[in-house]
Amino acid sequence: MDPFRQKLCIWAGPVSLACFLIGMSFTGFALPMSSGLRPEELVAFYQQHRVGIRIAAICSLFCSGFMMMFAAAIAAQLQRIEGRTTPWVFVQLMGGVMGNIPFALTGIIWTVAAFRPDRSPEVTQAINDLAWFVLELPAPTAVIQFLAIICVVLGDDSQDPVFPKWVAYLNVLVAIAFLPGVAGGLLVDYKAMDWNGVIAYSLPGLASASWVVLMFVALRKAAKRADSMSGQGSAQAQFAGPGRVP
Repeated sequence: MDPFRQKLCIWAGPVSLACFLIGMSFTGFALPMSSGLRPEELVAFYQQHRVGIRIAAICSLFCSGFMMMFAAAIAAQLQRIEGRTTPWVFVQLMGGVMGNIPFALTGIIWTVAAFRPDRSPEVTQAINDLAWFVLELPAPTAVIQFLAIICVVLGDDSQDPVFPKWVAYLNVLVAIAFLPGVAGGLLVDYKAMDWNGVIAYSLPGLASASWVVLMFVALRKAAKRADSMSGQGSAQAQFAGPGRVP
């Protein structure tokens, strides 16, 4: 495993989080807005934050791409546990891809909504609705990624596990925090379940940010330990020389 390429994928996680925060800062962290806004109020919001929303949309595209790299770094470490037969590694990788595609799609839809501010307010409202449903409803695809990590980490019964058990428990908590996003599509009329509500948006958002930071820490430690073991193995093989068993 190339240490440099592994580090690039691991650092992609914090970079992705930074892209998201930078993008939101250009809107004054005003996204998401309440679903209760009238069409005229919504259009006024897009007109007021037109440039900021476009920048946030571009940042969300980069955020999605970097998170896919982060998922690949996780898959590389999980494969050390599963070995050659790696069904859960593929599940985690596909969950990481499918769970981040909505970020890219949401950015594109935001751009469409902000592109023609003079259109019918009802049309802009429908486009905005689509953006937030696309972002929040696919929570189960992200949960599948967490489930794969949980199963592999808890199944690692080696004396020197790749990840400590707290990584599995972290993913359990984050998966639980993500699930209310699905209900947000059904219970959006309730304030806590609105697009900018505590349960539907703030809780999964904080859980996601915490997950990136803590998984980054766990991945760096796992990668350093793997590099150290690989270096020791190469040194032993060199010391043994041809025809010797180290």
